[in-house]
Amino acid sequence: MIVLIRHGEIEGAKGRAVGQIDLPLSENGLKQAAQLTDSLGTFQPRRIYCSPLTRTRQTASLIEKQCSLEAIHVPEIKEINLGEWDGLDFAELKKFYPWDYKQRGEDIAGFRPPGGENFTDVKERVSSFLNQLDESPVIAVTHAGVIRTILHIVLGFPLDNIFRMKPDYCHATVISKKKNGFSMQAYNLPPNPGLGEHLKVLMPD
Repeated sequence: MIVLIRHGEIEGAKGRAVGQIDLPLSENGLKQAAQLTDSLGTFQPRRIYCSPLTRTRQTASLIEKQCSLEAIHVPEIKEINLGEWDGLDFAELKKFYPWDYKQRGEDIAGFRPPGGENFTDVKERVSSFLNQLDESPVIAVTHAGVIRTILHIVLGFPLDNIFRMKPDYCHATVISKKKNGFSMQAYNLPPNPGLGEHLKVLMPD
């Protein structure tokens, strides 16, 4: 069982293209991470993995203390690299990259901003991470783009449709790994007091 957790709210992200630009959690994001950690209760993973970006490390640090585990930093689950676009306002993108912005809208899976990745690239590195996992349960603290890509892998919908999935800050999505692939057990579970017990119910016998 793999519990995918999106980091908390980011400081200074509103209206910007945010990929691997290394922004910290906002004050509200820190509160969300604390609420999530409390909601996990006695749920005990075997491992905690996290993206090495600051916002995921901050979120994972609280879970580390709760579970008495040190998170393993995994570059394969970093957010998509937006290259020259990273950190720019969407208004700036439309102004300075009008043709590219239009192309992105027409080809979400294949479009690659200058110096960056496309979601096909993200799928390749995320698949490598998933295929190497051999313990259960684990927690992976990561990003919306990565969770969307994993859901594409698990559910098989077109990669161009990934933005129809909307994983919220500090919510949990649960997938299981089987011999013939992956399946989804829960999507976008909120950090409420029953989360930890619900995760234990979902654990395989």
